[in-house]
Amino acid sequence: MDNQRTARRVSINMIGHIAVPGDVAIPCVIHDISKWGVRVRLDGVERVPDKFTLTFDATEKVIGCETVWKSSNEIGALTDLME
Repeated sequence: MDNQRTARRVSINMIGHIAVPGDVAIPCVIHDISKWGVRVRLDGVERVPDKFTLTFDATEKVIGCETVWKSSNEIGALTDLME
């Protein structure tokens, strides 16, 4: 597979939560992150809207995300970290 990323991704494997309006926070594992995006693994990807808030449990850092792709148990999203 071609790697078309321009920003270096860092593997972090941190526990986090995705905030979904009108629902409980969805636990996830944040696998990797870059200046541009994030990849998270979770059950119930179909519950995650196109735009969501991701919280890193260990640091309580909160970032805004916009879904770019979904698989059966992962989401790739752009983040507001580049702003």
